Amino acid sequence: MVVYSIPLQPKALIFDMDGTLYTNDAYLRWQDEAQIRRFAEALSITEEEARVRVDIARKNRARKELSETSLAELLMELGIPLSTLVKWREEAFVPAEWLKPDPLLKIALDNLAARFKLVLLTNNPHKVGVETLRVLGVRSCFSVVRGLDDSGVAKPSAVPFQKTCQLLALSPSSCVSIGDRKKIDIDPALSLGMGAVLVDGVADVLSLSKLFKLP
Repeated sequence: MVVYSIPLQPKALIFDMDGTLYTNDAYLRWQDEAQIRRFAEALSITEEEARVRVDIARKNRARKELSETSLAELLMELGIPLSTLVKWREEAFVPAEWLKPDPLLKIALDNLAARFKLVLLTNNPHKVGVETLRVLGVRSCFSVVRGLDDSGVAKPSAVPFQKTCQLLALSPSSCVSIGDRKKIDIDPALSLGMGAVLVDGVADVLSLSKLFKLP
């Protein structure tokens, strides 16, 4: 865990989902593979050709000294409309096939929810976010769920964070972003003046009560 900034009086914790609220590398790899497969089908090319196009797009960003971005943003840069990307993910991602209830996570989040407003901010669709929380057994802990289709743009854009703070009627300086990818979850939040905590999977989330000095 790396703590970049914590407000003096935080009011909301804005959580990433994949790789943050659960640790399942196989599921994360499968998600990327499923998106590459759909991308290949849409363009009538092979999956290998699709991977090459994504890799070239990523290298072009690096050559232009642009920040690292998410697969969702790369696919949109390659011409896939956001609505199509949301549809692909809603059709392909079935959290119940990969995840199960996490009682320890529920205890940890209940403790945090007693003091802070908990928000889910994910690059997956709203529907997938809600279903993932339900499968993990922690849906009741979150007062707000924001997906890719709610924000209209993917992280690492700062827009999803900004819109979430506006929805909460809170200043960014009273919110904390918690996620597992620095360029995606942490840097855009810090650019808005939010607090930010980089976690290395769900094990770090379980220890957040100590960080925020909760009983």
